[in-house]
Amino acid sequence: MALIVRPAHETDLPAIGELYGTVCDALQGKAYNPGWARDGFPTLDCAREYLREGALLIAMEDSEPVGSVGLTREPSAEDGFENAPDFDDKVWYLHVLAVHPAHQRRGISSLLLSAAEDYSRAQGANTMRLYVWEGNAPALRAYEKSGYSCVKRDVDIGLAGFGLPRFFLYEKPL
Repeated sequence: MALIVRPAHETDLPAIGELYGTVCDALQGKAYNPGWARDGFPTLDCAREYLREGALLIAMEDSEPVGSVGLTREPSAEDGFENAPDFDDKVWYLHVLAVHPAHQRRGISSLLLSAAEDYSRAQGANTMRLYVWEGNAPALRAYEKSGYSCVKRDVDIGLAGFGLPRFFLYEKPL
């Protein structure tokens, strides 16, 4: 079975929305769930926003979507947050790295990260950044394994009202 990562198209959005829902369902009850919930976050509208504001990459195995990641030049593709970093056109941000539960632990997140870095570099970026909830140990390990380093702790990105008061800012030079 061939695994490829490619830019998503408008026609991929329903499948990515369903992928988000499946990942959200699998995270329910997990201590490391960063507040993801079907029909809450992330949603099809998030995927549409990443596609419009930056890029949305999709990992496909044959004709099945098995993962996705969003990219923007802004720290938040949604509403932004107080004290967000100033815009820097050399920095791109990762959003919603999702891998189908049946396909995890196969290197798909690493492939998505590598493709996101390549895409961003081609757009002139020299740095990738992402915010990760401090309680999401699997994600922290995955990002560190891929060469990302924590550059700031205890960052408030405006999600305290959802039970997610603090995030870490991770960064990787390209």
